[in-house]
Amino acid sequence: MREVTRSEVEDFLYHEAELLDTWQTMEWAELYTEDCEYLIPPIQSPEADKNAALFIINDDRHRLLQRAKRLTRRTAHAEYPHSQVRHMVQNVRLTGRDDVGVDVAYNLVVYRSKRQITDTYIGHVRQRLVFADDGSFRISSKRVMLDIDALRPHGRVSIIL
Repeated sequence: MREVTRSEVEDFLYHEAELLDTWQTMEWAELYTEDCEYLIPPIQSPEADKNAALFIINDDRHRLLQRAKRLTRRTAHAEYPHSQVRHMVQNVRLTGRDDVGVDVAYNLVVYRSKRQITDTYIGHVRQRLVFADDGSFRISSKRVMLDIDALRPHGRVSIIL
């Protein structure tokens, strides 16, 4: 079993956050495996089954790539020009390990500023990182559980958390 340090995982998560903060969405999408999932469950049911509940986001690899591409285009009206965003990754914990990868949990705060309004998304994340051939990680699963009582003021998530 490959040894993994929390510092190594934190560096990867900080890199992911930097890609999102700088709107490098296609490079961010390349961090994901072919069989990946990117999930944001309903606010009131963070542990909901993705096959039985209506999720805010329930992306497989194809949908994730389409989201990443769409956000780079001028036709993505909600995000053109791009919002200013900052992802704050905190309290990183390694929650499991095996020969394939490592399970990670952490807290997340994302600030989104656009048109003189700042929205704050607070949540916690469970992520499955698998070992890549080049020695780095790839994301096979990311579940962002929002710790807010409503999506205000716009009622949707137009950025990548």
